[in-house]
Amino acid sequence: MWRYHVTVKGSDDELKWLNQQAQRGQRLCRITGNWYQFQATKTPVQLFSEYVTSEVATDIEASQPPFELVTKLQLKQPDVQVIYTATTQASLDVTRVDRQNAPLQLKVALAQRGHLMNVMNLRVVLGLLLAMILIYFKLMNDAWGGWYGLIWILFSFYPAWQASRIHKQANVLRVVTQQYDDAWRPTMHVFLKNMAAPLEIEKVASIGQWQYVGQDHRGMYWYDVRTLASASEIKQTLQPALSRSVTVSIVSWLGLAPIGYL
Repeated sequence: MWRYHVTVKGSDDELKWLNQQAQRGQRLCRITGNWYQFQATKTPVQLFSEYVTSEVATDIEASQPPFELVTKLQLKQPDVQVIYTATTQASLDVTRVDRQNAPLQLKVALAQRGHLMNVMNLRVVLGLLLAMILIYFKLMNDAWGGWYGLIWILFSFYPAWQASRIHKQANVLRVVTQQYDDAWRPTMHVFLKNMAAPLEIEKVASIGQWQYVGQDHRGMYWYDVRTLASASEIKQTLQPALSRSVTVSIVSWLGLAPIGYL
């Protein structure tokens, strides 16, 4: 059985999805692009994935008990391979190598997103050229011209939808790694009511770049924070640094009404 799934190769999200399939009796056996091939199994297995360099990957050609080599996937950017292994020993579910590879996951995510955007641009150009040729030779009429336009739009912008899913995962990884190079971060407006003293920004610096904006005489402080985090993530980060009497409201970078209160 083949299934189509868009995710960052070698990421925690991919591994979680693969193990969900394994729990349903579908074990991974091959990956081609965004297509995953599974085979039915009655034996419970736990899957693992690791990034390794191409030099190391050449030495991994056979299973090493208690882990069985499932498949390998070569990535171009960065030049690494993803090694997928499986084990039937439940006691090893939590003893595999600690996956401290978020920076590498981010590189893979950005490369996948860039590739998908290039595919979209290529399809847009090819679709326009084909339409111009059909119009020039009077091969396009009103009867199917509209259908051509619809098909062209869907065909061209489908990679953009795929890229948007990868982009969301990349944003999460940027927050985890604190790597914001070349990343656009929207500004969220944070209002803190009933504050006895200014916010200790160093305690919440992990969420983004904070800037003090102003305050009033009633204990209201407001700040701008350039971040990729959501409103709920901002509030969760603020909670340990604030007293229970403080009310938090957040206005999105679009300048709409407050998103939520703490």
